[in-house]
Amino acid sequence: MSTVTRWLAHFQTQSVNDERIVNFPRRSEDPGGIDQHSGVFATVTQVDRPDGTPFIGQASISVRNIAPQDDGTVHIWLAVSPVFFNLNVRIQFLVCND
Repeated sequence: MSTVTRWLAHFQTQSVNDERIVNFPRRSEDPGGIDQHSGVFATVTQVDRPDGTPFIGQASISVRNIAPQDDGTVHIWLAVSPVFFNLNVRIQFLVCND
């Protein structure tokens, strides 16, 4: 039976090519966790702090690459255009495991 789990991560962008590592439970410890075989889908949105309301700002933000690892981490690459720094973003992850 497949599981689908939703996870959220909030942070500020640091560069126009922002590479991040996000920690999740390991799949061996949690059926909704991560390993290298997990299907991980991600969306990113700019959010207004402090309440976290999504909005469309002047920056274009996209998830360029996603690499789930056996240790429960997901490596992601975000692209921000034009040059904006310190954007508050929320990434929503959907994790599918068979």
